[in-house]
Amino acid sequence: MTTPFLITARLKSTRLPKKVMLEVMGKPLIVHMLDRIKFSKYIEDIVICTSTNSQDDLLEEIAEKEHVRCFRGSEEDVLGRLLGAAKHYDMANFANITADCPLIDPQLIDRAIEEYDKENADLVMYDGSNNNIPFNCYVLKVSALEKVCELKKETDTEMWLNIFTNHRSFKIHSIIVEDKYRHSSLKTSLDYPEDYEFMKEIFDKLYNPDRIFSLLDVIDLVNRRPDILAINANPELLKRWRAHQISAP
Repeated sequence: MTTPFLITARLKSTRLPKKVMLEVMGKPLIVHMLDRIKFSKYIEDIVICTSTNSQDDLLEEIAEKEHVRCFRGSEEDVLGRLLGAAKHYDMANFANITADCPLIDPQLIDRAIEEYDKENADLVMYDGSNNNIPFNCYVLKVSALEKVCELKKETDTEMWLNIFTNHRSFKIHSIIVEDKYRHSSLKTSLDYPEDYEFMKEIFDKLYNPDRIFSLLDVIDLVNRRPDILAINANPELLKRWRAHQISAP
């Protein structure tokens, strides 16, 4: 059940420049993310999928330093970039999330991979239709991704999920999580300066170099400390983020 993990990443961000390179506890958030993914039971191969733009050279340097692979492709066509990486490294399937999700929980990665193996789906994801799960993780079959890339008309596929789901020929499996993983006001992606402040508080309270804290640890903390939750729980930002969660990875 060993599964590669592709992280889609680039440093072109106007709201929070070079956000994944921002440091917490002395190292970039993308490195924290790599550390967390490495705790998955099934992930042995990690690839940072970035663009060919020179501004993303830093991400290739991070990959080399952290002993993970790097693939560089189109900046705008994220689906094409993922497919290019999958073919380059001869993958039949892979797990995926964007680099602005530094709190990714390795247990939830493992659950998605187990569901993919059980369901034999083209795409597995967590069900965010009710807008109150603060995370996602995707597992994709490369043959299905190749077909989507043949069918799609878009050249900018940053928000690729709808492109995939709009074609009824694919088997898509959505994981329904227990209530303990749900939180209507918790935002765990890194998009705005407030999110960075939130991440600093989370790592300050929970980080232990010998143990990976879980999403449930984060939920427990913000339930006990509403002041931390409030840092990036702006209703308008949450609304925009929830919409993005449904339409894109």
